[in-house]
Amino acid sequence: MKKLLMLLSLTLAVSAFGAPQGNSEQSATMNISATVIKPLTIEKITDMEFGSIIQGSKANATSGYSIKGEAGQSIAITIDSSVLLTHETTKSSIIVGIRTSPPHSLDKNGNATLSVDGVLETTSNQEIGKYNGTLVAKVQYN
Repeated sequence: MKKLLMLLSLTLAVSAFGAPQGNSEQSATMNISATVIKPLTIEKITDMEFGSIIQGSKANATSGYSIKGEAGQSIAITIDSSVLLTHETTKSSIIVGIRTSPPHSLDKNGNATLSVDGVLETTSNQEIGKYNGTLVAKVQYN
């Protein structure tokens, strides 16, 4: 028992002399918050259809996308400036030029429209037949 008391006294003495004197713990508080908003959605309004085009001529078509999300939030849209249309059987192709004026934010109701204009120009020896392609628009909050 004497040895145990002596060991305990020695441990307390080392602890007391080993710790810095006047050392006080400091702290700071940080507030944390989050705001949950609606997810963005984007849907095509209609498919872009050029119809029948004569070889060597030019055609225009218009369509767009409907965007919905949190009212007033700024958005960024990514869309290609051209689309490759491929012939259904021969795999020859035509390039469609794409023009847009993307909105930069959602309106007070959380809506925006992305208008898309397409310009298609065929050559005088363009392969006869149906051509298809796809255009993808991506949207995200800024």
